[in-house]
Amino acid sequence: MARAFTEQEKSEIREQLMEAALDLFHENGSKALSIKELTKRVGIAQGSFYNFWKDKDALIVDLISYRSLQKLSILEEDFSSSVFNPIDFLVDIIFRYSIDLANKVHEKVIYKDAFKVFSTLNDDETSRVELLYYDFLSRMIDLWIENKIIKKADKLALSNVLKGSFILCTKNYHFDKKYFEEILRIYLSNSLSKYIEI
Repeated sequence: MARAFTEQEKSEIREQLMEAALDLFHENGSKALSIKELTKRVGIAQGSFYNFWKDKDALIVDLISYRSLQKLSILEEDFSSSVFNPIDFLVDIIFRYSIDLANKVHEKVIYKDAFKVFSTLNDDETSRVELLYYDFLSRMIDLWIENKIIKKADKLALSNVLKGSFILCTKNYHFDKKYFEEILRIYLSNSLSKYIEI
């Protein structure tokens, strides 16, 4: 009988599986992401995968969360520079993040695959990822209010502006390429200005 993993081993194996899945995902796309190959790379039995996720789609949602959290942590390190012009700072980071996403969805099939999976999820599964972005915005807004940079902000509205930018970017093929970036920047600037009071 196989020995059970300790909690620390589970945590370490889960992280190894996530990193290996990201590598496989970038090599092969989500359709070719093989549980057999993934567990082989980490050195665990194939059946052990199901101790961590119910299926491959659940893993993909966690990968989206995992990568989002990594990117948001990097952005959070730059919060201090946001105090000089909070709206421009937020417009810029959402714009850059959204354009990067749009380019990846356009250029790499693996991102299209991941967003197809993501778009079929129920509200509970997608809200877990959306909550990461809401928490990020919330911490930034709290910093601004505490430091009297802004008077107030509608966190839920700002979260919806962020979601809107991602939707625009994943569907950017509907736009004339010549105008898309300008339209996105106008959308962000006008929307964020409406919901943040300086």
